[in-house]
Parts: sequence; structure tokens; C-alpha cells
Amino acid sequence: MIISFKEALQDAYRNKYAVGAFNCLSLENVMGAIQAAEELRSPIILQLAEVQFPYSPIALMAPIFIESAKKATVPVAVHLDHGQSFETCAKAIRLGFNSVMIDGSGLPLEENIRVSSAVVRMAKAFDVDVEAELGKVGDTGSGEGEGTGNASTADVFTDVEESARFIRQTGIDALAIAIGNLHGKYIATPRLNIQRLIEIKDRNNIPLVLHGGSGTSEEDFKACIHNGISKINVATAIQLGIAEEMQAYLGTISKPSYIEMKYKMVEATKQVVMKHILLFESNNRV
Repeated sequence: MIISFKEALQDAYRNKYAVGAFNCLSLENVMGAIQAAEELRSPIILQLAEVQFPYSPIALMAPIFIESAKKATVPVAVHLDHGQSFETCAKAIRLGFNSVMIDGSGLPLEENIRVSSAVVRMAKAFDVDVEAELGKVGDTGSGEGEGTGNASTADVFTDVEESARFIRQTGIDALAIAIGNLHGKYIATPRLNIQRLIEIKDRNNIPLVLHGGSGTSEEDFKACIHNGISKINVATAIQLGIAEEMQAYLGTISKPSYIEMKYKMVEATKQVVMKHILLFESNNRV
């Protein structure tokens, strides 16, 4: 069943767990993610980032996302991840996505507020929820991520007072923050600034989002979901899980079957998603 992004995150915020938001680039990803959510009775978010459009076109993926969400026996939200412009967000809404992220984090604060506010006004006219980002979630440089830069210096962290102003002036439903997290495959386990997270949570009453979830320690994940993080993005872990499964399969068989490979992609996705659902404590919530 389709659920609104806002409703899913508000329940997670109230009950101190996180909804997994999984970047699905294929039918096999969607099938595996839904199977995992249904088996563990967890809400889930299917999402696609704008940088992924060249190899997973949104116009082709949208019907798969939406029909899969409708037929699922657990709540599923359909979300645009890292929309880079007003026009991209509008396109996702036209295609049926019930929430969008406008990523103006690379812009000066005033411009980020202006662009995010415009998307909120447009989205609310269609009963669509909006996520935005403040601070700079960098990229590990692995080629797997969606951002740029790094998180080695404190000035990329989301500022507490700026977060309050940003939320107030834009009217967003969820805020993605930077607390030392990075997109992509980590070379070493990151150390997140949990104190900054707590300060942002205490200053605002809104679900917070962690991007760059792949590779974060279990300890930091738990600290995040118990202190205001209500949505965690997972992309790289799925890609790595499938790549490892394919490598193992192709290394043990002389005549590989394409159909068998498709089944293995579904199963690999399912296993990664199940692992994160349990980690995020969203199992048995529906």
C-alpha cells in the first residue's frame, strides 16, 4: 500500500526508529526490497536519485515503483532522491512520486531557502511531501556516491541555528543533515557527530534524514535513530551486495543462466535490505 512520506517519517520519529530508503535501479532491486519489507513487516521507501536517471530513467522506473508500492502488503512511499532542480521535482510529481527531495545544499543559504521554498509551494499543491538538505554531505570518492567533496572539516556540518531558520522559512517535511556522513563506499568507518545531531533535534521538531548510510557503524546507526534520524538512505550497499553475488555465481558455473542471475539479484537485494531494516529497528512496525 502506498503511504505518504510524511506519515511514515512521523511515526518513525515518534517511536524512535528509522525507515530505510533504498535506491532501486532495476526491477530486481524493487522486487527484493519489497520482499524484504513484507517478510519483516516494515515500512519502506523506494527512491531514485537524479544522478541515476541515465541508467535508470525515471519515466520507466516510476510505474514500477508505483505499482509495486500499491500491491505491497506493507506501507511504501515513492520518493525522488537528490532532485537537483525545481523542474526535476515537478517531473517526479507528474510521474506520481508522492514525495521529492530538492537538494540545494551546494547553494548559499539564501538561495537554498529560495529554491526549497519554491519546491514546497509547488509540491503542496499536489499533496506531495518535501525533503531538503542543509550542510554538505560529501562523497567518499569511490565512484559509488551521489555527492561531492568530503566531510573532514566541521564547516560542512549542518549549523543548528541555520537549521531552525531553514525549516521555518521553507516549510519542509524532513531535513537531511550533515554530521560527518558521506555518500559512497567508505574506506574507513566514519565517525558521526552525534552531539551535533542531538543539538539539531532539540532545536527542531521535525524528522531528520541521514544520507550516506552504507558503511556506518552499528553503534552510530543506533545513536542516530534514537536521536531524531527517521529516514536513512541506502544505495551503495545494495550495489555491492549484487556485485558480490554475481561474482560468486559466475566464478562457480561454466554456463551461467540469465534468469538465474535475475533471481540472484532479487535475493541479494532482499538480503541487504533485510539487514538494514533490522538495523534501523523498523521491523514489525506494521
